[in-house]
Amino acid sequence: MQIINNIIAKPSTPIVGSVAMYYKTEPLYTDVNRYTHTNNWEILEAIKIITKLGFSLDLIDRNCHNWNPTKKYDIFLGLGVGNAGRNFARYSKISQAPKKVLLAMGPATWDEKVLKRYKMFHDRTGQYAPPMRLQGLTSGQLGEIFDATDFIFNIGEKDTPAYNSFADLDKPVLNFYPSISPKVKFDERWLESREINSFLCFTGNGFICKGVDLVVEAFLKAPDKELHICGPASEKAFFEHYGNVINNSPNIKYHGFIEPGGARFNELAAKCSFVVFHSAAEGCCTSVATAIKAGLIPIINEWTGINIVDEGYILSEEGDLIKNIVEAVDTASNITKKEYEKLVSKILNKATIFSQDSFIKSYTKAISYVIQN
Repeated sequence: MQIINNIIAKPSTPIVGSVAMYYKTEPLYTDVNRYTHTNNWEILEAIKIITKLGFSLDLIDRNCHNWNPTKKYDIFLGLGVGNAGRNFARYSKISQAPKKVLLAMGPATWDEKVLKRYKMFHDRTGQYAPPMRLQGLTSGQLGEIFDATDFIFNIGEKDTPAYNSFADLDKPVLNFYPSISPKVKFDERWLESREINSFLCFTGNGFICKGVDLVVEAFLKAPDKELHICGPASEKAFFEHYGNVINNSPNIKYHGFIEPGGARFNELAAKCSFVVFHSAAEGCCTSVATAIKAGLIPIINEWTGINIVDEGYILSEEGDLIKNIVEAVDTASNITKKEYEKLVSKILNKATIFSQDSFIKSYTKAISYVIQN
C-alpha cells in the first residue's frame, strides 16, 4: 500500500491540523514486534505521537513516486535519505506545508564516506562492488533538499559526526533516540560465561559500508580471537569475496540474520565479550546500540554514531584501519575480569538512552518544537 490517508488518534480527538509523513507504510500491516528493524516500531509510534497531538496524518510510502496531494498540509515530514531522497524536495513543495521536516537518518556527508569505503574495498581486493546504502544525494540534490527544509530530525545523540554535519545549515537540528527491542536484556550470568577472546559483529544491510570487510581482515590477522558475524546476506560482492574465506577460517563464523533478543542472540551475548564495528557513516548504529543493551563492550569508530568516553574503545580513523582494529581487539582482550565488569556496568548505564521510552520522549519533544515554532 503506497498511501494511507486520514490516520487519526480516535474519532473524538479534536483535529488541529494535518501532517504528511513520507516514510514507510509497511509497519501498518506487518508485525513490528519482531524488530527486524527498529524504525518499523518507531514509525507506528511517531504516528501515535503526532495524532494524539491532534493532527490527522497521511502516510506516503517511500516507494511512491507519483504523490499528488489535493490539500494543503500544516507539516510535511519526510525521509531524505536513500532512493527516497530524490522525492523529498518535490513532495515538500507540493505539500504546501509551511513547516517542512527532513528525517536525516545519517550525516550530510554520508555518500562521500560510503563511496570511499567501496573504493578501499576495490583497491584491496581488485573486485568492484556496487555501492549499497547510498543516500542518493550525489547528483546535486543535497542542496535542493536542504533548501526545502525548515527543521532537521537527526537520529541519535547530539555532538556526533552526523549531528554536527548539519551545524552550518542555520536550521534547527532536533535529535531523537532510536528505540531498541525490549526483548534485549542483560543477564548477570553472562559475566561468568563470556569469553574474553570472543567478539560479535552485529550488523545490517551493506556489509562493506558497515566495515564488516575490515573486521574480517583484522580477525584473519588475529587467529587467537574468535569473531561471530550476524546480519543479512544482502551484499553479493562481499560474500563473493569473503564467503569461502569465512567458511575456511576456524576463528570466524557467520550466523546470518538473527532476531534481537531471540534465543540465538542471547547465546552469542552469553559467549561474546565485545561488539566490534567500523562503519563508514551512521546517524546512530542501532545494531551496536542493541549489542550494548546486552552489555557487550563496544569497539567502534566515531562514525558509528554512539558517543563513548570510557565505556569502550574508539577505533582511529587515521592510518591503517585494519591494523587499528587488530590493535584495539588485542588491547580489549587483555583487560582483567574486574576491569571488564566495570566496563559492562558503564555501558549498561550508557545504553539506557536507547529504549522505546527514550524514543517516545525525545520524538515528542522534537515534534512539539516544530509545532510551537
